[in-house]
Order: sequence, then structure tokens, then C-alpha cells
Amino acid sequence: MSPSLLARSLGSLTRCRCSGTSILIRSFSTSHPLLAIGPVNPKFIEVPTTPQPQARLKLDIKGTLPPPRNIFPPRALRKTSKKYLDAVTKEPKNQAEPTNDYVAWKRRMAASRRANLREGLVELYKRKKVHDGEVAVRSKAKGEAREKRLHAPQREDERLTNPTIKEANRILQSGPVPDPNRTPRVAEMAARVQAKEAAREEQRRNALHTLYMQARSFITTEEQFDAVIEKIFVDSPHDPGHMSDNIWVVMGAPPTIQDMLSAVNNTQKSAVAYHSGPAPLTGERMKKIAEELTGGKMD
Repeated sequence: MSPSLLARSLGSLTRCRCSGTSILIRSFSTSHPLLAIGPVNPKFIEVPTTPQPQARLKLDIKGTLPPPRNIFPPRALRKTSKKYLDAVTKEPKNQAEPTNDYVAWKRRMAASRRANLREGLVELYKRKKVHDGEVAVRSKAKGEAREKRLHAPQREDERLTNPTIKEANRILQSGPVPDPNRTPRVAEMAARVQAKEAAREEQRRNALHTLYMQARSFITTEEQFDAVIEKIFVDSPHDPGHMSDNIWVVMGAPPTIQDMLSAVNNTQKSAVAYHSGPAPLTGERMKKIAEELTGGKMD
């Protein structure tokens, strides 16, 4: 084929495309072509849908609405009675004719508000009664359906398959697993709760008695407060013989664990404390015993 013939063939083909003439191309496939659906499209393969509709997507709503106010509480006055409506929508005291158009318009607006309030309360109360009736009917129907299912006779399939059910499964199907030790366990728990309550009550009683005993030294008046201030804030709080301002040097350090054990075992290092005898310790012990016997704090 000569080059001129090839050029003339390509030129004629280009003119045909530019003129808008469609050229039919024969398909070599026996399957029906899917228009505008490629192999990467999820709809390329036809999947049958289920008869059940798809679940609705949960809408992400920004913010929440406040709950409506209950304008008809159970213990409130009946807001649809004439007494209540007359009290909340009082008629104007000045019944004279309006002097100008503005006053007449204000009176018409006030009368309209009073009428709207009366009508709104009555209609809202009717709507509430209808809603409460519907709720009561639905609740009663649900209760009756539950009782019917609860006391329904045994089904035929359950009766026929009952011999093949094992004893363990039959116990689980009939209700909760029986507990033979439930009665003593419940009694033990109740006794433990009562003991804890009694101990808590005794502790509270002791705390109240201790507060009562210590309340005698509380500062309750301004004279007592001034007296305590004058007693504490003095020019020379320590004895004249002590020239140091250190409280540990003047009053001594607080007792340590070893000092308290030495007082109990009577092994003090000082001669006065060593030969003082068991009278102070015995007095403290007798005081604690008396507090336990009497059930209260003692001075």
C-alpha cells in the first residue's frame, strides 16, 4: 500500500468523525454490557437485597432540648377551675372608656392575653387527660399480656420434647437455681448488719458525750475570748529563770515512745520519776475503766 493511499484513508476517517457520523463498532462479547458500571464499582456484581428494610442511621443532633415543665403537678391546685382562672386572669379595675386609641389597643391586647391563657390551660389539661388515658390503656394491655404469657399452659412442642431435656437444664429453665443455704446466710447477713449499726450508734453516742464534756471549756462569749488572749499573749510567757525563747528548751520536748514505755515499766532515768510510785499510772487506768463502765467520757 502506497503512503498516499494511507494518508487519504486517515483523512477520510477524520472527516467522518468531525462531521458527527457515528461509526458502529462490533462487540466481540456475548454478555450484555453494563453501562457506566466498571469492575471497581460495588454495583458491578448484582447482590439481591433482603426484604427487611435497612436500619436508619442515627442522627448526630447537636445539643439537647430541656424536658417540658409539668404545669399540672398532682398536689397543685386545679388550674382549670374558675377560682384559679379568675385569680391568674384578673379583670382590670378601671372599667372606664379609653381616652385614646393607644389605651384601647393596650386593653384589647390584655384581654387577648387573658383569653389565650384561659383557653391554653383548658386545652393543655384536656391534652394531658387524653395522654394519661392512653398511657394507662397501654400499661394495662402490657400487664394483661404479661400475665397471660406468664400463666399460659405448656406448649405442645415443649410437652413432647420435655422427656429429652436433662435435669440440670430443666432446673435452669424453670427459674433460678435453688439455694438450700439461703435462709441461714440471709440471717447471718442481717445479724452482721445489725451489729454494724449498733457499733455505729454506740460510737456516735460516745462522740456526743465527749463533745458534751468538752463543751464546758469552749469559748462562747467575748469576755472569755478576751480573758484567754490576755492569758496567752503576755510580755514574758516563760518563767523568769529561763532566758531562752525556744519552747523546747523551756517546756521540754514531747514524750517519745521510749519515754512512755519507761513510765509503764517504771524504768525512768530521773530519780523523782523513778521513786514516784505507780499512783499516777494506776489513776489513769482506773479512769479509763470507769469510762468504760459508765459509758462516757470523764474529766
